[in-house]
Amino acid sequence: MHLHTEKNKVSLRILISKISFFFSLSFLLVFNLYSESVTSNKRYVFIVDASGSMAEKIDGVTRMAIAKDQLMNFLSKLPKDSEVGLVAYGNRIAGCSSARLYQPIQKGGASAAITKLTSIIPSGSTPIAHTLELVGEYLLRDYKETEIIFISDGMESCEGDPAMTLHALKTRGKKFNLHILGIDLDPKAEEDLTALAKIGNGKYFTVKKREDMEYALLNLGGNLFISDTQASSPKKPYIKILSILPYSQTKGNESYIIHYEFEGITNQGNQLVQMNLFPREKSVQTKEVPPLREKRLGDLSQTEVQFQPDWRGKGKLVLNLNQNQESETSLELWSLESVPRILAKSDIKLLQNFSP
Repeated sequence: MHLHTEKNKVSLRILISKISFFFSLSFLLVFNLYSESVTSNKRYVFIVDASGSMAEKIDGVTRMAIAKDQLMNFLSKLPKDSEVGLVAYGNRIAGCSSARLYQPIQKGGASAAITKLTSIIPSGSTPIAHTLELVGEYLLRDYKETEIIFISDGMESCEGDPAMTLHALKTRGKKFNLHILGIDLDPKAEEDLTALAKIGNGKYFTVKKREDMEYALLNLGGNLFISDTQASSPKKPYIKILSILPYSQTKGNESYIIHYEFEGITNQGNQLVQMNLFPREKSVQTKEVPPLREKRLGDLSQTEVQFQPDWRGKGKLVLNLNQNQESETSLELWSLESVPRILAKSDIKLLQNFSP
């Protein structure tokens, strides 16, 4: 009887051990899956130099216009669940405390960051150290790495020490990689910013023309960018103007760059985006012609077209405008399959004159 009881106790201990092992293994598997899902999404902080020198031009286009254009393009291609934050300094704020958090890090925050970028105007100093302190205080974490993408055309101008600030952030356990895109810098400034990127465990990119910035951002984006065919088609085709930005200015004329996104019909390529420009004083809306178009062709002052091989995606158009003429614009999405037809039309947007 005693021997039988001991055997039962041993069997019970073995059973309990097996159950404990099973639950421990299950917990580890679940924990690993959870950890992978939590850390799979990138965190981005974009720092934009909005000091006065960003109003200077490269090939007739301001440094700020180039930076905005390329940043918006980068943001629009990020996965929708990417965590994105935006910081800038300058932007018409005087002194060396101009760094501001324009967009806190949020999952899916790319669209909001694009909107914030449109209102930034170059004017002010270059407080890089103070800006990095702000980023470290409010945006960086010690448990998850953050990619900082910093676009600047100059070095610290407010007696701060950016290198010391980066070392201090590392000492506090902040996890980050600082990548710097230096716009049209002299050799000394480029050397200093290259060293700063090295301290920040990141890369430095020389930007002398628009294509250099495009290359740098593509390099940083890697395979994170979503393709236009990864998502399914929405129920209804649409085209939407995301932003209208000043592009360049010559005597008597101004040009704008229009960013847009669209979705047509799944698996149907061969689409066309048409931009229509109308004088503002003739913008009276008339009877709509089915399915989506307004009959304003008699007022049409300019049109541009762009072919799109995919059924969904993003694009941009550049248009020139007489400086003394206020105009309105809208976009149309056409299907070129079989009989050409309009799929969707954007809202009408006002084009206003801008100052150099």
